[in-house]
Amino acid sequence: MGQTKIEWTELTWNPVVGCTKVSPGCAHCYAERMAARLHGMARKRPDRTDRVRNYLPVINDRGRWSNVVLPVEEALADPESWRAPRLVFVNSMSDLFHEDVPPDFIARVFRVMNEHPQHRFQVLTKRADKLAELARDLTWTANIWMGVSVETAEYISRIDLLRSTPARVRFLSLEPLLGPLPCLNLDGIHWAIVGGESGPWGAVNCGELGM
Repeated sequence: MGQTKIEWTELTWNPVVGCTKVSPGCAHCYAERMAARLHGMARKRPDRTDRVRNYLPVINDRGRWSNVVLPVEEALADPESWRAPRLVFVNSMSDLFHEDVPPDFIARVFRVMNEHPQHRFQVLTKRADKLAELARDLTWTANIWMGVSVETAEYISRIDLLRSTPARVRFLSLEPLLGPLPCLNLDGIHWAIVGGESGPWGAVNCGELGM
């Protein structure tokens, strides 16, 4: 759990860390950069026992994702310590519906969210196909907001898969916006976040896209 500067949430909660890149919106992944910094901290202090140690296996020697995705068992207890209602971004450092996250662990994360209705949990994925596959086996209490990322028109199908889920609130992250999304069908969508790309590795801005 951690405070965050992300404008549309209050806290981040990471029951999974580590990821792999699945589409162009991943090219300049902020989570990869942050994980690389945490990996460096852990390497300097190999004796540390806090959760920074979890970033050792998920980043390689080049500072990139290592293709290891790690469920963090102890993180499942975090919501027990939150006294006031919170707006919580789930898995800012991974993707809960990553293909390497076991379905039973996803179900356990959902049960934690079900058991804490005072908090609103924002789950965001690029793996909309796995979301749709598992959705009917999960319990969707009203405090679980489900979203998908769409960076170009090539990935609009993720929105249709999101619409098929029984989430009470469905949202879109149209960031990093890498191309136009004309005539976007927002039926069944309750909220959209729009933003450009940032980062030190040659990120594309909206001006370069003529937007």
